[in-house]
Amino acid sequence: MVEDPGYRPAWEVFTQAGARLLPVALDGEGISVAVVERLLKRHKRIKALYLTPHHQYPTTVTLSLQRRLALVALSQQYGLTIIEDDYDNEFHFGYRPVLPLSSFAGMERYLYIGTLSKIVAPALRIGYLAGDPRLVARAGVLRKLIDVQGDNIMEQAVQQLIQDGTLRKHLRKATAYYQSRRDLCGTLIAHYLEDIATCTLPEGGLACWLQFREGIDMSSLHKRLLNKGVSVIPASRFDFRGRYIPAMRLGYGSLAAADLEEGIRMMARLVR
Repeated sequence: MVEDPGYRPAWEVFTQAGARLLPVALDGEGISVAVVERLLKRHKRIKALYLTPHHQYPTTVTLSLQRRLALVALSQQYGLTIIEDDYDNEFHFGYRPVLPLSSFAGMERYLYIGTLSKIVAPALRIGYLAGDPRLVARAGVLRKLIDVQGDNIMEQAVQQLIQDGTLRKHLRKATAYYQSRRDLCGTLIAHYLEDIATCTLPEGGLACWLQFREGIDMSSLHKRLLNKGVSVIPASRFDFRGRYIPAMRLGYGSLAAADLEEGIRMMARLVR
């Protein structure tokens, strides 16, 4: 089972591995647990659920505590493995951190995935996973088929950054910076797109999810933005069946304030 809308590159990996995918819809609290339970009752061979519960990709919704507990219970009841892709857990703007689903008491069948690409730099292609030691060992064997050695020097450098506290200090600064970018993004959306789109500011992460009013031709908007030098990913790319979605994922992490404002202002002009 996978979230819909969701992260297409992961779907492609599962499909290449021979899996059959079942999409599960979302709402304001995250993935629909009712649909998950219904699918588990209907299909006896479901092995895993892949999800991004902290800041759902692409909608940025945070999975509610009630639904997290319900998923833990379903995992125990049906022997379901939960694959938790926690790609930007470190960037949380609230006072209380949102703990990974995998950390809950009673959670036994899980695979937790994280990355250093968002923390340090996109060019740093180092990820990590935690879970059943046997499953981790099997993943290590497959990884060696791709690259038998890895980047040992870079891994040791990152280890040193972790051990001497440099990475923790960097995260504090980066989180404050991205929160200011999130707030600026919300202000600009409210100012320029007030009658065009709505956006619930995310509790963390590096992007906003814009939902446009009915009647806006998103395909035409994407093309016109691209002609102006503004590149955005069509929301249909996130939909399991490639259907039309009047929405857009707007990343603010790598943009300067002036560029962010110019892009949003241009979007407003093109829509009107």
